[in-house]
Amino acid sequence: MRFILIQLISHIPLKHSRTATTAMLHHPAVQQNAPTTNTVQAAAARRCRRKRTEVHSTVAATTRTMNGSVGTDGRNRVFNGLAPYPLCDIGVNLADKEFRHNWRDVVQRSMDANVKTLMLTGTCMESSRTNLEMARIWMEERSINSGGHDNDDDNNSNLYVTVGVHPYDASAFEKDTTIEQMRSMLSDPLAKAVGECGLDYNRFYSSKEDQLYAFREQVALACELDLPMFLHEREAHDDFLQILDEFRTQELPPIVVHCFTGTLDEAREYIRRGYYLGFAGTVCKKQRGAHLRELLHHLPLDRIVIETDAPFMGFVKGRRTSEPADVIGVAEQISDCLGVQFEEVCRITTENSRTLFRLS
Repeated sequence: MRFILIQLISHIPLKHSRTATTAMLHHPAVQQNAPTTNTVQAAAARRCRRKRTEVHSTVAATTRTMNGSVGTDGRNRVFNGLAPYPLCDIGVNLADKEFRHNWRDVVQRSMDANVKTLMLTGTCMESSRTNLEMARIWMEERSINSGGHDNDDDNNSNLYVTVGVHPYDASAFEKDTTIEQMRSMLSDPLAKAVGECGLDYNRFYSSKEDQLYAFREQVALACELDLPMFLHEREAHDDFLQILDEFRTQELPPIVVHCFTGTLDEAREYIRRGYYLGFAGTVCKKQRGAHLRELLHHLPLDRIVIETDAPFMGFVKGRRTSEPADVIGVAEQISDCLGVQFEEVCRITTENSRTLFRLS
């Protein structure tokens, strides 16, 4: 039955942004053979409104040489496409339309580059469901290809997901239904964190009031379920901490502030509280990443995790997109900036990620 599902997803054209995978998984041929526990329900799917610039650059093979990151002196540097230690990309938008038609190829290039663990980011209920379905398909397909030997070496369970509502989509957060949908998805063993949720005062795609409400409700759920939180904060530092402080009477689960682009003082406050900071391709950009390369010198490596936010936050010369294999460049940039051996940065950031998300 799974072979039919896999073949359909491989060959049916994907022409729509957020609902394509949901529609495919409800194709009559799939429904006839699909398990009753299929979580992708078209009737409940909500179209995500996360605004992103459309990109059409061709994604090159992972084994190519990638140019465009910069060293501590601001000059371009070159790094190859293979990690010396298995890496974890903590932020991948695999449900995005950029990847819908070739997501297996994207994941396989990541595996071939020794980026072995991917956290798939849920930004709304639909993308969270789609991520869960793709993670299940990948796990089962890998198990079939490996002859059913389900172990780490076969990489059968190396795609995991977060479940949440991004601040861009906070206006779609429904008091009576969203939390229950999240609770259901978070019961899946492949779901490891609540998020992406938080506050974004740079772009008010949802009102401040809606953002505060949705964030507060999701923090409460994470505390209830004792699940790590994958958080977004942009130009909202004070309100962000105020919400988290409302729960200070109970022990907060592990927290990562992903794609950090804030100030040194903000970074130090997050570190003081025991949070992790996620660094993406911005740190590799000559101008936009200059302040991040400077503040890295003041942060402990045991609180740093790495990510791409793929297909966004592109930094490889010649294309505007990113993919999980590119996280190698983020690790090399941090290595270069801190003067720490590349393999050591890979090892520590991977261990940090596994601790953060409680991966075995």
